Amino acid sequence: MKRIVTFGEAMLRLTPGDSARLVQATALDAHVGGSEYNVAAGLCSLGYSAMFVTKLPDNPLGMWAAMNIRASGVELGEDTFVKQGRLGIYFLEQGASPRPSKVVYDRAGSALSLVSASDFQWKKYLDGAGWFHVSGITPALGTELVRAASDAIATAKGLGIPVSFDLNYRANLWSTTEARIVLEPLMRGLKLLITTEEDLERVFGIDATNPERCAMSARTRFNADVVAVTLRETPTVLRNSWGGCACGPDGFRRSATYEVEIIDRVGAGDAFTAGFIAGMLEGDIPHALDMAAAFSAIKHSIPGDVCFATREEVEALIKSGGAGRIQR
Repeated sequence: MKRIVTFGEAMLRLTPGDSARLVQATALDAHVGGSEYNVAAGLCSLGYSAMFVTKLPDNPLGMWAAMNIRASGVELGEDTFVKQGRLGIYFLEQGASPRPSKVVYDRAGSALSLVSASDFQWKKYLDGAGWFHVSGITPALGTELVRAASDAIATAKGLGIPVSFDLNYRANLWSTTEARIVLEPLMRGLKLLITTEEDLERVFGIDATNPERCAMSARTRFNADVVAVTLRETPTVLRNSWGGCACGPDGFRRSATYEVEIIDRVGAGDAFTAGFIAGMLEGDIPHALDMAAAFSAIKHSIPGDVCFATREEVEALIKSGGAGRIQR
């Protein structure tokens, strides 16, 4: 089985327990997080081999992150550790109705953001790979990472490796105008584009009022083979309906809808991506959408950024047809 390669930044995530606010915190739970790492770790949980291309500081915090990344089954390159920079941090306040969750970033000067595009050996990383994935967060971290992401995508395409891209717009990192200018060239002609209706509308002005029109418009605009969109209805902060849709060569399809009780929603979109990639490697788009929706629905019940659900749990949920609440 060929490995999946992902590229991005790993961060230290710190979260107060019991839905406390940061100003109240006397202790913080620590996890490794980061969109592309979450995808790689999710794929490992589903039985795949994955490599995460990143840079970590050569100090105890970087070693802690590497230890946790490897413990999730994800491979790191031999050139992962660098002398400059630090491990980026983000603080997460878990919401409780009516207060939404909130993220505070402390990532300036991170090891990945200080590297040069020439520091990445893409032909080596992608040798023998079966898939490559990156998100819009990585090029938002600096000009060199725009170049690095572009080099990675071009190398993968040149080697005939399918490429997926998650739009993943982050308003804390750049404006919609900056994101649109940088990301549109990177997003063209890919095997799989993953996004939300909200991000497509905010960054590219694509009408999000109808999921089918939204996905079809994005597929046409970016000349993508498949566009997958997560769909969420939010009755309360702690409970919502979750699913997705996809538009490909054979038309449009919606997934089952799952009622999810939210323990931790962070990383649900990355779990959707991991499930979709796994499904596409195994079969057709309907199977990929089933895997994506079920795997990401289960993620809402798991603390931390990564979905550690097993393939058996995902298949059982798919078999249930989405009836009732997620079984844990």
